[in-house]
Amino acid sequence: MDESAEFQQLALKYMDSLHNYGRILTRNEVEADDLLQETLLRGFRAMASLNRDLSAKVWLLKIMKNSHIDRCRRKLSRPMEEELREEQDLPDSSAPLNPEEILVRRLAIEDVRGAIRRLPPVWREAVELRDIEGLSYREIAHVIEKPIGTVMSRLYRGRNVLRSLLQDPAYQAIQPERTRDL
Repeated sequence: MDESAEFQQLALKYMDSLHNYGRILTRNEVEADDLLQETLLRGFRAMASLNRDLSAKVWLLKIMKNSHIDRCRRKLSRPMEEELREEQDLPDSSAPLNPEEILVRRLAIEDVRGAIRRLPPVWREAVELRDIEGLSYREIAHVIEKPIGTVMSRLYRGRNVLRSLLQDPAYQAIQPERTRDL
């Protein structure tokens, strides 16, 4: 199989994970799509550098993270007005047919998503990569370029705050400036 076909298989296999991670990083559907496109282009160009010992998913997520950092740096170097856009929900094709179950499920999912969005960015990223994307601690450490102990700490703290947010919506998340160096 040539590199082009191999990359196409990888991209299709991890498209949902990449798109979800893009939404986590950008917090904007349109920007997430742009970031995804940039990630796939960079990944395709760098296919020869894929380390077969690492997970291709982790490799692509790392490319996305670096692409996002580059985009943020470019924005800082030439500031421009940003439009606020509402996050769009994707239809759930596996939802049960019972209307009450659909409503309860959507409300529960929205509660969890809302609580995750309220987490400070460093904790939100760790929780999403572990609990939503299913990456191992080592893989997360590779993506965010931090030691495994830092990953474990961020997950522990993020999950505790998330639990508090879900149990008591009036709970206020810890201020982001306290989590900057974690």
